[in-house]
Amino acid sequence: MFKNRQYITLLLITACILWLPACTKNAPVYSTTFTVAGERIHIAITSTSKARALRIFSQLKEDSLYIEKYWNPQRSGTLRRTNTLLASGKQFSAPPSVIPMIKLSQKYAQLSNGRFDAARGRYLKSWGYYDNQESATASATKTSLTTASVTPLQPPPRSSDVRIDDFRLQTDNPNVMFDFGLLGKGYSLEMFEKSLKENGIYNAIINLGGDFKAIGTRSGEPWNIGVPRGDNTGVLATINIAEGESVMTLGSYRAQSIASAPLNYPVYDPATHAPVDHTNSVTVLHRDATLASAAAQAIFVAGPQQWQQTAAEMGVHEVLLIDNTGTIHLSASMHDRLDFTQINPDLEISSLQ
Repeated sequence: MFKNRQYITLLLITACILWLPACTKNAPVYSTTFTVAGERIHIAITSTSKARALRIFSQLKEDSLYIEKYWNPQRSGTLRRTNTLLASGKQFSAPPSVIPMIKLSQKYAQLSNGRFDAARGRYLKSWGYYDNQESATASATKTSLTTASVTPLQPPPRSSDVRIDDFRLQTDNPNVMFDFGLLGKGYSLEMFEKSLKENGIYNAIINLGGDFKAIGTRSGEPWNIGVPRGDNTGVLATINIAEGESVMTLGSYRAQSIASAPLNYPVYDPATHAPVDHTNSVTVLHRDATLASAAAQAIFVAGPQQWQQTAAEMGVHEVLLIDNTGTIHLSASMHDRLDFTQINPDLEISSLQ
Protein backbone atom coordinates (compact mmCIF):
# COMPACT_ATOMS: atom_id res chain seq x y z
CA MET A 1 0.00 0.00 0.00
CA PHE A 2 1.26 3.51 0.73
CA LYS A 3 4.37 2.53 2.70
CA ASN A 4 6.47 -0.19 4.23
CA ARG A 5 4.38 -1.94 6.89
CA GLN A 6 7.25 -2.27 9.38
CA TYR A 7 7.85 1.44 9.07
CA ILE A 8 4.17 2.15 9.73
CA THR A 9 4.21 0.02 12.88
CA LEU A 10 7.18 1.98 14.21
CA LEU A 11 5.46 5.30 13.60
CA LEU A 12 2.19 4.15 15.13
CA ILE A 13 4.01 3.04 18.28
CA THR A 14 5.86 6.35 18.39
CA ALA A 15 2.65 8.27 17.85
CA CYS A 16 0.94 6.43 20.70
CA ILE A 17 3.83 7.30 23.01
CA LEU A 18 3.68 10.94 22.02
CA TRP A 19 -0.10 11.06 22.46
CA LEU A 20 0.00 9.38 25.89
CA PRO A 21 0.05 12.62 27.91
CA ALA A 22 -3.24 13.60 26.34
CA CYS A 23 -4.77 10.39 27.70
CA THR A 24 -3.90 11.27 31.25
CA LYS A 25 -4.30 15.02 31.30
CA ASN A 26 -7.80 16.53 31.49
CA ALA A 27 -10.17 15.46 28.71
CA PRO A 28 -10.23 11.76 27.78
CA VAL A 29 -8.96 10.72 24.37
CA TYR A 30 -10.89 8.18 22.31
CA SER A 31 -9.10 6.45 19.47
CA THR A 32 -9.65 3.90 16.75
CA THR A 33 -7.44 2.04 14.32
CA PHE A 34 -8.64 0.45 11.11
CA THR A 35 -7.49 -0.28 7.59
CA VAL A 36 -7.89 2.17 4.74
CA ALA A 37 -7.23 0.45 1.41
CA GLY A 38 -4.61 -1.82 2.91
CA GLU A 39 -2.98 0.71 5.23
CA ARG A 40 -3.53 1.44 8.90
CA ILE A 41 -5.11 4.68 10.04
CA HIS A 42 -5.18 5.81 13.67
CA ILE A 43 -7.58 8.57 14.72
CA ALA A 44 -7.63 10.08 18.21
CA ILE A 45 -10.33 12.58 19.26
CA THR A 46 -11.09 14.55 22.41
CA SER A 47 -13.85 16.78 23.76
CA THR A 48 -16.69 14.35 23.12
CA SER A 49 -18.45 11.40 24.74
CA LYS A 50 -17.45 7.78 24.25
CA ALA A 51 -20.79 6.88 22.67
CA ARG A 52 -20.53 9.74 20.19
CA ALA A 53 -16.92 8.88 19.40
CA LEU A 54 -17.89 5.30 18.58
CA ARG A 55 -20.66 6.47 16.24
CA ILE A 56 -18.27 8.80 14.44
CA PHE A 57 -15.61 6.11 14.13
CA SER A 58 -18.16 3.79 12.54
CA GLN A 59 -19.04 6.46 9.97
CA LEU A 60 -15.37 7.11 9.19
CA LYS A 61 -14.84 3.43 8.48
CA GLU A 62 -17.69 3.56 5.98
CA ASP A 63 -16.20 6.69 4.42
CA SER A 64 -12.89 4.89 3.96
CA LEU A 65 -14.50 2.50 1.48
CA TYR A 66 -14.68 5.45 -0.92
CA ILE A 67 -10.91 5.34 -1.36
CA GLU A 68 -10.82 1.69 -2.35
CA LYS A 69 -13.80 1.99 -4.67
CA TYR A 70 -12.79 5.08 -6.60
CA TRP A 71 -8.99 5.41 -6.55
CA ASN A 72 -7.52 1.94 -7.03
CA PRO A 73 -5.72 2.01 -10.40
CA GLN A 74 -5.85 -1.76 -10.91
CA ARG A 75 -8.90 -3.33 -9.31
CA SER A 76 -12.20 -3.02 -11.11
CA GLY A 77 -13.35 0.45 -10.20
CA THR A 78 -13.61 4.08 -11.17
CA LEU A 79 -9.94 4.92 -11.69
CA ARG A 80 -9.20 1.76 -13.63
CA ARG A 81 -12.10 2.49 -15.98
CA THR A 82 -10.90 6.08 -16.37
CA ASN A 83 -7.38 4.96 -17.29
CA THR A 84 -8.74 2.46 -19.82
CA LEU A 85 -10.87 5.10 -21.52
CA LEU A 86 -8.03 7.62 -21.55
CA ALA A 87 -5.88 5.10 -23.43
CA SER A 88 -8.57 4.84 -26.12
CA GLY A 89 -8.01 8.44 -27.17
CA LYS A 90 -11.74 9.11 -27.26
CA GLN A 91 -13.64 11.69 -25.22
CA PHE A 92 -15.73 10.21 -22.42
CA SER A 93 -17.70 11.24 -19.35
CA ALA A 94 -15.59 10.70 -16.25
CA PRO A 95 -16.88 10.02 -12.72
CA PRO A 96 -16.99 13.16 -10.55
CA SER A 97 -14.73 11.48 -7.97
CA VAL A 98 -11.78 11.42 -10.37
CA ILE A 99 -11.92 14.94 -11.83
CA PRO A 100 -10.63 16.83 -8.74
CA MET A 101 -7.64 14.51 -8.42
CA ILE A 102 -6.67 14.90 -12.07
CA LYS A 103 -6.94 18.68 -11.77
CA LEU A 104 -4.72 18.61 -8.69
CA SER A 105 -2.19 16.47 -10.53
CA GLN A 106 -2.13 18.98 -13.39
CA LYS A 107 -1.73 21.88 -10.97
CA TYR A 108 1.11 20.35 -8.99
CA ALA A 109 2.86 18.98 -12.08
CA GLN A 110 3.01 22.54 -13.40
CA LEU A 111 4.16 24.01 -10.07
CA SER A 112 6.90 21.39 -9.72
CA ASN A 113 8.07 21.61 -13.34
CA GLY A 114 7.11 17.98 -13.79
CA ARG A 115 8.97 16.60 -10.77
CA PHE A 116 5.58 15.47 -9.50
CA ASP A 117 3.02 13.99 -11.87
CA ALA A 118 0.34 11.44 -11.00
CA ALA A 119 0.10 10.36 -14.65
CA ARG A 120 3.13 8.08 -14.11
CA GLY A 121 1.21 4.83 -13.61
CA ARG A 122 2.29 3.40 -16.97
CA TYR A 123 5.87 3.24 -15.70
CA LEU A 124 4.78 1.30 -12.64
CA LYS A 125 2.88 -1.09 -14.88
CA SER A 126 5.87 -1.56 -17.19
CA TRP A 127 8.02 -2.32 -14.13
CA GLY A 128 5.61 -5.08 -13.13
CA TYR A 129 4.51 -3.33 -9.96
CA TYR A 130 0.83 -4.06 -10.39
CA ASP A 131 1.55 -7.65 -11.47
CA ASN A 132 3.39 -8.18 -8.18
CA GLN A 133 0.78 -6.70 -5.86
CA GLU A 134 -0.32 -10.12 -4.64
CA SER A 135 3.25 -11.36 -4.12
CA ALA A 136 4.07 -12.57 -0.63
CA THR A 137 7.53 -11.02 -0.59
CA ALA A 138 7.91 -7.28 -0.87
CA SER A 139 11.70 -7.58 -0.97
CA ALA A 140 11.62 -9.40 -4.29
CA THR A 141 9.45 -6.65 -5.72
CA LYS A 142 11.82 -4.00 -4.41
CA THR A 143 14.77 -5.69 -6.11
CA SER A 144 12.99 -6.15 -9.42
CA LEU A 145 11.83 -2.55 -9.52
CA THR A 146 15.24 -1.17 -8.63
CA THR A 147 16.76 -3.01 -11.59
CA ALA A 148 13.77 -2.46 -13.86
CA SER A 149 14.09 -1.23 -17.39
CA VAL A 150 14.08 2.55 -17.56
CA THR A 151 13.31 2.81 -21.28
CA PRO A 152 11.51 6.14 -21.66
CA LEU A 153 7.90 6.04 -22.76
CA GLN A 154 7.22 8.09 -25.86
CA PRO A 155 5.41 10.37 -25.66
CA PRO A 156 6.15 10.78 -21.94
CA PRO A 157 3.04 10.58 -19.74
CA ARG A 158 1.95 14.00 -18.48
CA SER A 159 -1.17 15.13 -16.66
CA SER A 160 -1.22 18.22 -18.85
CA ASP A 161 -1.97 16.02 -21.87
CA VAL A 162 -5.46 15.39 -20.50
CA ARG A 163 -8.13 17.83 -21.65
CA ILE A 164 -11.00 18.46 -19.25
CA ASP A 165 -14.33 19.78 -20.50
CA ASP A 166 -16.74 19.77 -17.58
CA PHE A 167 -16.90 16.05 -16.75
CA ARG A 168 -15.53 14.92 -20.10
CA LEU A 169 -11.93 13.81 -20.48
CA GLN A 170 -9.76 13.10 -23.50
CA THR A 171 -6.07 12.68 -24.30
CA ASP A 172 -4.03 11.87 -27.38
CA ASN A 173 -1.26 10.42 -25.20
CA PRO A 174 -1.79 6.64 -24.79
CA ASN A 175 0.86 6.48 -22.05
CA VAL A 176 -1.14 8.54 -19.55
CA MET A 177 -2.21 6.35 -16.64
CA PHE A 178 -3.10 7.88 -13.29
CA ASP A 179 -1.96 6.46 -9.96
CA PHE A 180 -2.67 9.10 -7.34
CA GLY A 181 -0.28 7.58 -4.81
CA LEU A 182 0.93 9.95 -2.11
CA LEU A 183 -1.39 12.66 -3.46
CA GLY A 184 -4.27 10.35 -2.63
CA LYS A 185 -3.02 10.09 0.94
CA GLY A 186 -3.01 13.85 1.31
CA TYR A 187 -6.48 14.11 -0.18
CA SER A 188 -7.69 11.35 2.15
CA LEU A 189 -6.41 13.25 5.19
CA GLU A 190 -8.36 16.30 4.04
CA MET A 191 -11.47 14.14 3.59
CA PHE A 192 -11.23 12.70 7.10
CA GLU A 193 -10.66 16.16 8.57
CA LYS A 194 -13.76 17.49 6.82
CA SER A 195 -15.84 14.54 7.99
CA LEU A 196 -14.74 14.95 11.61
CA LYS A 197 -15.54 18.66 11.63
CA GLU A 198 -18.92 18.04 10.02
CA ASN A 199 -19.61 15.73 12.97
CA GLY A 200 -18.67 18.45 15.45
CA ILE A 201 -15.18 17.16 16.28
CA TYR A 202 -12.72 20.03 16.60
CA ASN A 203 -9.91 18.34 18.54
CA ALA A 204 -8.34 15.31 16.87
CA ILE A 205 -5.28 13.93 15.16
CA ILE A 206 -5.28 11.65 12.14
CA ASN A 207 -2.35 9.33 11.41
CA LEU A 208 -2.61 7.69 8.00
CA GLY A 209 0.38 5.38 7.71
CA GLY A 210 2.75 7.88 9.28
CA ASP A 211 1.34 11.04 7.67
CA PHE A 212 -0.59 13.39 9.93
CA LYS A 213 -3.38 15.95 10.04
CA ALA A 214 -4.08 17.96 13.20
CA ILE A 215 -7.47 19.28 14.23
CA GLY A 216 -7.53 21.63 17.20
CA THR A 217 -5.45 20.62 20.23
CA ARG A 218 -4.99 17.89 22.82
CA SER A 219 -6.45 19.42 25.98
CA GLY A 220 -5.25 22.88 24.97
CA GLU A 221 -1.76 21.78 23.94
CA PRO A 222 -0.54 21.23 20.37
CA TRP A 223 -0.47 17.70 19.04
CA ASN A 224 3.10 16.36 19.14
CA ILE A 225 4.31 13.84 16.55
CA GLY A 226 7.54 12.17 15.48
CA VAL A 227 9.51 12.90 12.30
CA PRO A 228 11.23 9.70 11.10
CA ARG A 229 14.90 9.13 10.40
CA GLY A 230 15.85 8.64 6.78
CA ASP A 231 16.79 5.00 7.35
CA ASN A 232 13.51 4.14 9.11
CA THR A 233 15.29 3.23 12.36
CA GLY A 234 13.43 5.57 14.67
CA VAL A 235 12.41 9.14 15.35
CA LEU A 236 14.73 11.93 14.22
CA ALA A 237 12.81 14.72 15.92
CA THR A 238 9.44 15.68 17.34
CA ILE A 239 7.30 18.60 16.30
CA ASN A 240 4.19 20.35 17.60
CA ILE A 241 1.55 20.78 14.91
CA ALA A 242 -1.26 23.27 15.15
CA GLU A 243 -4.89 23.27 14.00
CA GLY A 244 -5.15 22.37 10.32
CA GLU A 245 -1.48 21.55 9.79
CA SER A 246 -0.39 18.43 7.93
CA VAL A 247 2.91 16.56 7.97
CA MET A 248 3.69 14.36 4.95
CA THR A 249 6.79 12.16 4.72
CA LEU A 250 8.10 10.28 1.69
CA GLY A 251 10.96 7.83 2.24
CA SER A 252 13.01 5.83 -0.24
CA TYR A 253 11.40 2.54 -1.25
CA ARG A 254 8.13 3.36 0.49
CA ALA A 255 5.14 2.25 -1.54
CA GLN A 256 2.92 5.12 -2.66
CA SER A 257 0.25 3.39 -4.71
CA ILE A 258 -3.16 4.13 -3.26
CA ALA A 259 -5.42 1.17 -2.52
CA SER A 260 -2.84 -1.46 -3.48
CA ALA A 261 -0.79 -4.12 -1.73
CA PRO A 262 1.89 -3.10 0.81
CA LEU A 263 4.81 -3.50 -1.58
CA ASN A 264 7.70 -1.16 -2.19
CA TYR A 265 8.90 0.62 -5.30
CA PRO A 266 11.39 3.42 -5.79
CA VAL A 267 10.56 7.05 -6.39
CA TYR A 268 11.53 7.73 -9.98
CA ASP A 269 12.70 10.91 -11.70
CA PRO A 270 10.41 11.81 -14.63
CA ALA A 271 13.37 13.50 -16.36
CA THR A 272 15.67 10.46 -16.31
CA HIS A 273 13.06 7.69 -15.97
CA ALA A 274 15.31 6.14 -13.33
CA PRO A 275 14.91 5.55 -9.59
CA VAL A 276 16.10 8.41 -7.38
CA ASP A 277 19.14 7.42 -5.31
CA HIS A 278 20.36 10.75 -3.91
CA THR A 279 17.62 11.16 -1.29
CA ASN A 280 16.47 8.99 1.61
CA SER A 281 13.43 10.92 2.83
CA VAL A 282 11.56 14.21 2.66
CA THR A 283 9.15 15.67 5.22
CA VAL A 284 6.91 18.64 4.41
CA LEU A 285 4.66 20.54 6.80
CA HIS A 286 1.79 22.58 5.34
CA ARG A 287 -1.88 23.23 6.03
CA ASP A 288 -2.88 21.65 2.71
CA ALA A 289 -2.10 17.92 2.90
CA THR A 290 -2.50 17.46 -0.85
CA LEU A 291 0.02 20.20 -1.60
CA ALA A 292 2.37 18.82 1.05
CA SER A 293 2.16 15.33 -0.47
CA ALA A 294 2.91 16.53 -4.00
CA ALA A 295 5.69 18.79 -2.73
CA ALA A 296 7.28 15.92 -0.79
CA GLN A 297 7.60 13.87 -3.96
CA ALA A 298 8.81 16.81 -6.08
CA ILE A 299 11.43 17.78 -3.49
CA PHE A 300 12.50 14.14 -3.20
CA VAL A 301 13.18 14.12 -6.94
CA ALA A 302 14.89 17.53 -6.83
CA GLY A 303 17.34 16.23 -4.25
CA PRO A 304 19.87 17.96 -1.99
CA GLN A 305 21.14 20.30 -4.71
CA GLN A 306 17.82 21.70 -5.92
CA TRP A 307 15.30 21.18 -3.13
CA GLN A 308 15.20 24.84 -2.11
CA GLN A 309 14.13 25.97 -5.58
CA THR A 310 11.43 23.33 -5.85
CA ALA A 311 10.10 24.11 -2.36
CA ALA A 312 9.90 27.81 -3.22
CA GLU A 313 8.16 27.11 -6.53
CA MET A 314 5.55 24.97 -4.79
CA GLY A 315 5.01 27.44 -1.96
CA VAL A 316 6.08 25.24 0.96
CA HIS A 317 8.35 26.61 3.68
CA GLU A 318 8.68 23.91 6.36
CA VAL A 319 10.81 21.26 4.64
CA LEU A 320 13.30 18.59 5.75
CA LEU A 321 15.34 16.41 3.37
CA ILE A 322 17.73 13.63 4.36
CA ASP A 323 20.17 12.71 1.58
CA ASN A 324 21.82 9.36 0.93
CA THR A 325 24.79 10.27 3.14
CA GLY A 326 22.53 10.96 6.11
CA THR A 327 23.02 14.73 5.97
CA ILE A 328 19.89 16.64 7.00
CA HIS A 329 18.94 19.58 4.79
CA LEU A 330 16.13 21.75 6.11
CA SER A 331 14.60 25.19 5.98
CA ALA A 332 15.23 27.62 8.82
CA SER A 333 11.53 27.71 9.65
CA MET A 334 11.40 23.91 9.91
CA HIS A 335 14.54 23.87 12.07
CA ASP A 336 12.94 26.31 14.49
CA ARG A 337 10.01 23.94 15.05
CA LEU A 338 11.87 20.66 15.51
CA ASP A 339 13.08 19.12 18.76
CA PHE A 340 15.84 16.71 17.71
CA THR A 341 16.29 13.44 19.57
CA GLN A 342 20.07 13.39 19.06
CA ILE A 343 22.72 15.93 20.01
CA ASN A 344 24.36 17.94 17.22
CA PRO A 345 22.94 16.18 14.15
CA ASP A 346 24.61 16.90 10.80
CA LEU A 347 22.47 19.81 9.57
CA GLU A 348 22.50 22.15 6.58
CA ILE A 349 19.99 24.95 7.20
CA SER A 350 18.69 27.10 4.33
CA SER A 351 16.56 30.22 4.15
CA LEU A 352 13.82 29.88 1.54
CA GLN A 353 12.73 32.94 -0.40
